[in-house]
Amino acid sequence: MKLNSPRGTVDLYGEDIDYRNFVIDTAREIFRVFNYKEIITPSFEYTGVFSRSIGQDTDIVQKEMYTFKDKKGRSLTLRPEGTASIARAVVGNKSMLENLPLKIFYIGNMFRYERPQKGRMREFWQIGVESIGTDSPLMDAEVIWILNLFFEKLGFKKLVLKVNSIGCDTCRKDFLFEFKKYLKPRLDSLCSDCRNRFEKNALRIFDCKKSGCRGVLKDAPLIYSYLCPACKENFEEVLNCLKAIDINYVIDSNLVRGFDYYTRTIFEVISEDLKSEQNALGGGGRYDNLLKQLGGPDIPATGFAVGIDRIVLLMKQLNLKVKKTEEKKKIYLITLDKDCNVYSLNILRYLREKGYICDINFNKRNLKKEIKWADENDYDFVFIIGEDEVRNNTVTIKDIKKFKQYEIKWENEKDKLMEIIGA
Repeated sequence: MKLNSPRGTVDLYGEDIDYRNFVIDTAREIFRVFNYKEIITPSFEYTGVFSRSIGQDTDIVQKEMYTFKDKKGRSLTLRPEGTASIARAVVGNKSMLENLPLKIFYIGNMFRYERPQKGRMREFWQIGVESIGTDSPLMDAEVIWILNLFFEKLGFKKLVLKVNSIGCDTCRKDFLFEFKKYLKPRLDSLCSDCRNRFEKNALRIFDCKKSGCRGVLKDAPLIYSYLCPACKENFEEVLNCLKAIDINYVIDSNLVRGFDYYTRTIFEVISEDLKSEQNALGGGGRYDNLLKQLGGPDIPATGFAVGIDRIVLLMKQLNLKVKKTEEKKKIYLITLDKDCNVYSLNILRYLREKGYICDINFNKRNLKKEIKWADENDYDFVFIIGEDEVRNNTVTIKDIKKFKQYEIKWENEKDKLMEIIGA
């Protein structure tokens, strides 16, 4: 039996956890300000939730889902993305729709069977936002605002917001007719994946990064030119809202999203500090038909998702540091022998109840090694407790940063202790 983690998974520890928590904490604070509430859904769903939502002809459904049967033969799938699960939860819990719009966020692990590479694992983590129950351009702008602000708070620079509208079912049908007419005599110039997409989901050809396909698309008709009056007006209103909150944008007429459920406004945030092939930070868009498609009410929605693992990788790549919140001092208790343990626990309990980050030397080593260890692990103070301290009811305190030493009476001089270590 192999004891390493399965291919495409990773154990997170140390600095990776610090980055991950910083990303999540930053998101949570923004969601709090914008009044979004958390939702937690199961890690697996009935397979139909994803095949009906994402699209039967997408690579995810055809090649990348972890699908299995339970003991009763029912087909289940580990979730490859978050939006379909949220839509299923909302359809199944009508009480969630009593006060619209419903503004929710999720943080969870997703699963896709694909070739593992940097920033792309088989088990990965996403943060997502979903706003359900309004087609107001104000909501499109708010969701984009949150995404843009999130990356600003993480320290990313040179952010560019790309936006596009892929219209509704009606105007997209007109576009696809003309788009396929344009592509038909050029099919041999497309890669094999795009030739398959031509029949099943031609819009996704815009997603292809291969130079040959990009060349074919250079003179292709643009979906933006085929928007119906209602979709065009809606998109212009979204852009006006973005201007009102000083968010710069670029209309990218080739921008599409990989899932079938998207309609109207879609968006993506990139950083120009990154190489062009890996500069996308996160994105999303409107999905007005998804709830109805899953058997629920005909209610519009919009949202976005970002990959935590990828964001951490890019933060490290750009040397973006984790901003630590102001914390109380770190204290390390050094007991010199086991007879000091009971006395030390009384001190340890007091400090922890006051909210100080503190620990004790469970494994006894000599004093010099213990102090060196505390310094290397970023402690501010060491409390030394030996036979003399126990007998005299005192504590010896060393300020590692300032190279100062104090001795206090434990029971009678707690005010002095607070002055030394900072209340």
